[in-house]
Amino acid sequence: MKKDELNPEALKIINDIERLEKNGERVPLHKLNYIEARKSYLAMRGSLSPRPPHIYRVSNIKIPVKGKYINARYYRGFKNEKKLLPVTIFFHGGGWVIGDLDTHDVICRQLAIKGNFDVISIDYGLAPEHKFPVAINESVEAINFIAHNSLNLPYDKTKIALCGDSAGGNIAAVCCINAKINSFPLISFQALIYPSIHIGSNYPSREKYDGFILSKQLMSWFEEKYIDNKDLNDWRAAPILYKNLKNLPPSLIVLAGCDPLKDEGIAYAKALKKSGNSVEVFEFKGQIHGFLTMGAKISDTRKLITLVCERINNSFS
Repeated sequence: MKKDELNPEALKIINDIERLEKNGERVPLHKLNYIEARKSYLAMRGSLSPRPPHIYRVSNIKIPVKGKYINARYYRGFKNEKKLLPVTIFFHGGGWVIGDLDTHDVICRQLAIKGNFDVISIDYGLAPEHKFPVAINESVEAINFIAHNSLNLPYDKTKIALCGDSAGGNIAAVCCINAKINSFPLISFQALIYPSIHIGSNYPSREKYDGFILSKQLMSWFEEKYIDNKDLNDWRAAPILYKNLKNLPPSLIVLAGCDPLKDEGIAYAKALKKSGNSVEVFEFKGQIHGFLTMGAKISDTRKLITLVCERINNSFS
């Protein structure tokens, strides 16, 4: 690991994690079972995120998918309650194995406060209980339901953006392609924050930045629980493999400069541009994977939230 590239705030977090693991005060996620890993991830997010900001409205809701219901959470900032607003559907990160509505609650509140849109966060099924493609299928159905129904909530179901970080960025990208294939719903914009785009791949950044939050061991731990080897070439797992990337919505792809997933994000941006799509790539130099949820320790998080909100706002104007 070349720490000299790291942003000073990111370097402190990496050094703190290494110290805790060396002293036995923290166990690496890949050495835990998935239940323990979820608890550890939630605790880590709690220590790195700011306090949840006060917001006009937060509601837990249920969305029907395949004869059952999944949980979701609706957010509105300090806006006219009766006014219809666009909606951003958010998919949390966590390697398809960890993460939930609570780990990304602060982020969704911040987006709803700063953006001129509502936010609905989706609690898709996690592996290993729900292996690929369950998370994808549930997310697609959730989007379609939100686009068909008002849920008695004041959002404009004709104006939808998708956003996600890491594994959530993967889901958002796949769902955009799916919406194009089915000509529904119309997605106005996708914001992909250090997304997983090519699962099971071996881009140079995976080696160069191995261990900066994400390690090869942890990525293998995620992938083994999420997907069978026979499915690794399915575009619903690796959207960069889809053969026709034309006519996708405008995209923002956010990169962390010292992220193992950086190169696949760059590759996806190039593939989208080659197919004639509007794509903006924004790199936060020296940053680490996961910094979206580290706003208590990393000042770039506020800049990232502002960037995402500005780009989504512009897509709806």
